[in-house]
Amino acid sequence: MEQSVTLSGDSFHSFLNQFDNTNKFWVAYSGGLDSSVLLHLCYLNKDKIEHDIGVIYVNHGLQQEADDWGLFCKEQCDKYDISFDELKISSTCPEGESIEAWARDERYKIIKNHINNDHVVLMAHHLDDQVETFFLQALRGAGPRGLAAMPYISEKSGAVFARPLLNFTRKELHDYAEIHHLLWKEDKSNSDERFDRNYLRHNLIPVIEERWPAYRQTIERMIEHQKESRIILNQVAIDDINQAKYKEPNCLTIKTIKTLDHERQKNLLFFWLEHLGLQIPGSKQMERIIEDVIYSKNDKSPCVNWANVEIRRYKDYIYAIEASNENNIDNQIEWDGDSVINLYKETLVAKNSIGCGISKDKVNNTKFVIRFRSGGEKIKPFNSDHSKTVKQLFQERSVLPWCRDKIPLIYVNNELAMIPGFCVDNKFMAGKEEASWDIQWSGFDKVIQ
Repeated sequence: MEQSVTLSGDSFHSFLNQFDNTNKFWVAYSGGLDSSVLLHLCYLNKDKIEHDIGVIYVNHGLQQEADDWGLFCKEQCDKYDISFDELKISSTCPEGESIEAWARDERYKIIKNHINNDHVVLMAHHLDDQVETFFLQALRGAGPRGLAAMPYISEKSGAVFARPLLNFTRKELHDYAEIHHLLWKEDKSNSDERFDRNYLRHNLIPVIEERWPAYRQTIERMIEHQKESRIILNQVAIDDINQAKYKEPNCLTIKTIKTLDHERQKNLLFFWLEHLGLQIPGSKQMERIIEDVIYSKNDKSPCVNWANVEIRRYKDYIYAIEASNENNIDNQIEWDGDSVINLYKETLVAKNSIGCGISKDKVNNTKFVIRFRSGGEKIKPFNSDHSKTVKQLFQERSVLPWCRDKIPLIYVNNELAMIPGFCVDNKFMAGKEEASWDIQWSGFDKVIQ
């Protein structure tokens, strides 16, 4: 009873008070016991919380009851007079992938796309979830980063997630719900022992609790020790990255990495990828990054990939990139120059200018056509005596090989007129006093080493 009073009192409000710069709190609500307690706490403190509160329900589409749960969640939010948004995941879990991991990643992704950067998402993870995460990480052979389990506050892909109930047990949340006569939905998948977490919860945890009743507090102390180790490891990694960084955050200098011992190399790479918001590799992939990429010959361009992440080498640098399934090579896009074109998360803009870029007279109201390199294209740069192949031009400018097919080529009347950031063809270059289109591509600096 005493802990339940604490759960409903000032401690919850104090936890939220640390987010001075946020403009809105979102409650990740599933309709289950844990998130129903979290939502009720927000409701009780609504007058004290000086920021707007909203609710997000993510419909994974994995169970028939998902739509009914959404209706239940909306009813509860209407009762509390809190705004409600239902987000539906349209994709399906790829064959061979863990449904748990896929659903978690998709959930984070869809929530991040829905909120602003100055918002905070409140999640209902509790102490039993934390202990289960520790055991699962240990059984997977995780190091200090994995064994530190879930932090109270974390950032994923630029969004902030907070877990105000992480100190409280599942029983304490249940007692709170009973005291306040809360309604919630039971998810039958929580009893499906094909999932590792459920198997652990229903078969192993009870045995441990019978022998070691205080195991939660013991594991909680171990987690705190791992968090301390993680802080030190991160501080070392930050120092190393500051020495190795080059231009963009996703690029490091190999020469600097090679000065570190093997353990610090791994520590740097783990922190780097985590900081970039990319999926962390397993031990085998990590060793391959070091052996096959960092210690490959300078003239090689190796790649180690997992999930949607690629680690590549070009000359003296390594790059971490998120693989894209987009392929525009066979496509062409008609463009009048008035609108902004989005390509591979970059933008293409045509600005009205004088003497800079493509001559408007030589375009003569013809629409531009955007294409991508497929091989054999040539262009004669302004003030050059000879034409060059696009391949040759990109090699001379040290364009990253995996980016070369994503660079927009601007055609006029079926002739290559411009490669934004690189050159304008001599035939289409505007004179000094001539009205022109200055076409700018936001991805230029990112593709040049």
